[in-house]
Amino acid sequence: MRATLLALSILICSCIGFQGMAQNPPKIKDSEAAKYVGKKVEVRGTVVVVYSNRLGETFIDFGGRHPRQTFTGFIPPGSELAGDTWTASLEGKNIGIIGTIDLYMGKPEIKVLSKSQIKESD
Repeated sequence: MRATLLALSILICSCIGFQGMAQNPPKIKDSEAAKYVGKKVEVRGTVVVVYSNRLGETFIDFGGRHPRQTFTGFIPPGSELAGDTWTASLEGKNIGIIGTIDLYMGKPEIKVLSKSQIKESD
């Protein structure tokens, strides 16, 4: 009985530990984002420009203006942040964006669906 309880306790603790690691993904520079496609990370850098198109898509570009950006935070229409004027205040700030990196037209990006994915950086 004790052995079973000990094994169960170890299993629970290890699961809690793995969840904690998942909440703290590795922090990388925006210039390194292309090396982490398919990985959950926090991409950090300075926001060069934030803009929206007529479809309601918002783009948070790092490293340069489109098409020379090193990384983009993509906010789709209909998401929690779509149309939120707060995003414009990010220009010139050092921030981190958390999520899984995808490639879009050869450029790394993270889809941003919630404000909790954006962190102020030091």
